[in-house]
Amino acid sequence: MKLELVQQIMIDGMNSEALAEWIEYRTQKKKPLSPLALKKTQNILLKYDETTQQRMVDAAIMNDWQGLHYTEPPKANSTRSRSLEQDLMDKDWAR
Repeated sequence: MKLELVQQIMIDGMNSEALAEWIEYRTQKKKPLSPLALKKTQNILLKYDETTQQRMVDAAIMNDWQGLHYTEPPKANSTRSRSLEQDLMDKDWAR
């Protein structure tokens, strides 16, 4: 069911690789998606861009979830304009 189903689904904006991973994961967990559940899953994924779709599937698989939902993108490491060393060596306060 997995790959054949995904290949038939070719919808613009759908990350078919992420969907295939999700279907395979659910099948391995012995909780296959019914046709209605697959349609609902597609509707959820299509609300987001393909990168977000992959992130949602990855998070669900890593956390052993049974369903998909939006997850925040990773935060940037830092917004600092100066290094920690520059901050520590700063003597402007002493003037």
